[in-house]
Amino acid sequence: MASTWERIIRGLGIFTTFAFLLTAATPVSNIFGQRLAISETLQPSDAIVVLGAGLIHTGVLREESLRRAVRGIELYKQGLAPLLVVLGPARRDEPNISEAEVRSRLAQSLGIPTDAILKLESTTTTRDESIQTANLLRQRNVRSIILVTESLHMRRAQLTFERAGLEVRAAISSDYPKAINLPAQRLWLAMRVVQESAALVYYRLAGYI
Repeated sequence: MASTWERIIRGLGIFTTFAFLLTAATPVSNIFGQRLAISETLQPSDAIVVLGAGLIHTGVLREESLRRAVRGIELYKQGLAPLLVVLGPARRDEPNISEAEVRSRLAQSLGIPTDAILKLESTTTTRDESIQTANLLRQRNVRSIILVTESLHMRRAQLTFERAGLEVRAAISSDYPKAINLPAQRLWLAMRVVQESAALVYYRLAGYI
C-alpha cells in the first residue's frame, strides 16, 4: 500500500505534467499575460524615459534593450517629447561602457542632439530607476514622462514611477502576450507572468507602489 508521501509525490507529478501541457499547448499564459499587461497611453510629454534591459557583452544591447531604445528614439522623432532619458548600468564583469552609454550613442547616430539626451548609468532595479529619474528630472522641472518598457513590466514600472512623483504615459516596446504562440515561448511567457506577478506583490508590500 502506497504511503501518504508516495501519493503526494505522485499527485504533484501528475499536476506538474498537466500544468506543463496546459501552459505549452494552450493560450492560458497569453490570457493571464494580457490581463497583467498595460496598453499604450501616448500623449505629448516633457521627457521620454527608456528603462534598462541589459547588455549581452561590452557594447552590445540585449534584444529587449534594443527594442526599448528604438521605441524611445522613434517617439522622440515623432515630437512627443523634447528630452530622451536612457537608463542602464555596465555589466559587472565589463565596467568600461554602460547600457545607457550604448543607447546614447545609438540615439546620436540616428540624429538626436547630444543635449537632448540624459543618461542614468547606475540604476539596477525598477525602483532605482524611478527614484534616480525623478531626482534628475525634478531639477529640470519635468513632471510628465512617456515611459518605455515591455507590456508585462509596464504595470509595475508605471506604478513605481508615479509613486516617485511623475505623471506617466505608457509606451510599449514589446507585447509578448499578444505576439507569442509557440509552445516553448508560452512556457517562457508563463515564467515571466509569474515573475512580474510576484514582483508586483513584493513592491506593494515594500511600499514602493
